Amino acid sequence: MPCYLFTFYAYRSWMPDRPRGFVKRGRGVLASDCKLAARYADRAAEAPVRFTGKIQQWLVDECQVACRRQLLRLHCIASDSTHLHVLVSWRAFRPSTNVRSSLKSSLTRRLNCDASRRTWFSNGASRNRVRDRRHLSYLLNEYLPAHRGWKWDERKGAFV
Repeated sequence: MPCYLFTFYAYRSWMPDRPRGFVKRGRGVLASDCKLAARYADRAAEAPVRFTGKIQQWLVDECQVACRRQLLRLHCIASDSTHLHVLVSWRAFRPSTNVRSSLKSSLTRRLNCDASRRTWFSNGASRNRVRDRRHLSYLLNEYLPAHRGWKWDERKGAFV
């Protein structure tokens, strides 16, 4: 049964000028680059997004609904003002990229209904396959609980 941690980033929230660096697809974590950030900002279509507490709540609510509809087991959700982590697994064969895309579409539709229509997320999203039970335990007990925003945990069946 595949199990993945998907991370959906708020539009323009992890720009190249972040002091801790930034991630470039295919190249990993790179050092902060203010010139590249300025070029990205010049080409941007909209202002940066921050997930307020209310938006984080909507995202967590929609994840639960979308996972039920899409026959996904939702293990945990953790949010922050800049991103949303969703830890899910599923039984039937489906490529992880399709699952990730379906979840992101559901989240976008929800935000477009409850808030203004705009670009909510950066292109793509991170998808990390959970390697084994130890990795899953780390995510559930250490990594995801450390996030400051809204959280939901299957083991508790509620917001935490």
